[in-house]
Amino acid sequence: MFNTNRQAFLVPAALALVMACSGGDQPQRQPPAAATGEPSASEPPAGAPPQAPPRDTGMLLFRKGDFKGAEPLLAQALKADSGDRTTIEALGSIYATSDRYRQAEESFRKALAVEPSSTFAWLGLAAVLIDTGRYDEALAALDEVRRRDPGNLSALVKGALLDLRRGHPGAAEAAAREAIGKRPDHPEAHYVLGLSLEAQGSLDGAAGEMRQVLKISPGHLGALSHLSTIEMRWGRKDEAKRFREAHAAALSHKRVEDRVRGHRSGGAEAFNREDYGTALREFEAVIAEDPDDAQAHLFLGSVYIALGRREDAQRELDTSLHLDPHSERALMEMGRLLALSGRLDEAIAALRRAIAENPEFAEPHYFLAGIHRARGEEDLYRREMELFQKLRTRGRDSALELKSASPGSGG
Repeated sequence: MFNTNRQAFLVPAALALVMACSGGDQPQRQPPAAATGEPSASEPPAGAPPQAPPRDTGMLLFRKGDFKGAEPLLAQALKADSGDRTTIEALGSIYATSDRYRQAEESFRKALAVEPSSTFAWLGLAAVLIDTGRYDEALAALDEVRRRDPGNLSALVKGALLDLRRGHPGAAEAAAREAIGKRPDHPEAHYVLGLSLEAQGSLDGAAGEMRQVLKISPGHLGALSHLSTIEMRWGRKDEAKRFREAHAAALSHKRVEDRVRGHRSGGAEAFNREDYGTALREFEAVIAEDPDDAQAHLFLGSVYIALGRREDAQRELDTSLHLDPHSERALMEMGRLLALSGRLDEAIAALRRAIAENPEFAEPHYFLAGIHRARGEEDLYRREMELFQKLRTRGRDSALELKSASPGSGG
């Protein structure tokens, strides 16, 4: 999400919310407060929590798989610290999954220059080398991983794909099955198994694996393409057409994302420098290309909150949550908007839903603390602030971990 420690987000929680409860004047925006770190126990939280560094928020989104949201924040973080290996690796993985192979390779090699033993960077580099047909170099990269971590699951899956590309479908099948035995829900392992079975003439088995891929990863371009081909070979033209149309739709969505990437990054950067007019135009450009982009509607909602346009913010956040009902960040922004409008019970419900969606998400606890302080519920205020501070500390620590991510597309 955006850097929320900005003037438009700062309201004195206790006074503003009590006024809202009593039907008084609408809370007014306050001048920026000095950045003093965590709030003291004797003062209510401000309208926004202490600033979360772009790297921390970007890594949170990256670990969730929200690469669209993570990329501009991680790029911003890298400008501030060009040698931060985990940021470099995360961006490399994002570049690889969006077929920006040159940037991905540069990122992984830069990460390895910082830390030559990084398994994540070696895996990411291997994925890029496989996807660009440099198989001998890819094998060397995978050997580096196996030497350091002989049981590495990602190396097993990438090795299976490499076996297939080098003309050894039987070996690829064996490695893919071994990977699935270790992790049954690994989409790329099922995909490589499907490819290896198809290469060996087992169309029934290949189709079954490709359908399993789609259960785990809907919209997987490779699985849709191969299912269309298999159905056509079976003479089932209607089924082949259905998969072909689904593939075209997924490919179109990918191309839209390629087109709007600059607008998305530009909008985030404009918001963080408080240029809300530019941010508004950039995110409107994203929605013009893809009206169903839940994240762009979420970001527009945040822009409208910053501008004090609450009806517009409500509309955009409603749309975002309709498109993605489980977005904890949209739920948090809705909770914040409801609190600013004096609808405190609804605000609490929205913030609790955000926490339920992601128990590691710190910021909703901060806003809950402000509401409880406004109501004079000091015990609840202190509890929420303790949770906020604990989760913020844990989030900074976990930003160092990339274990849950899988660099490269593998397809």
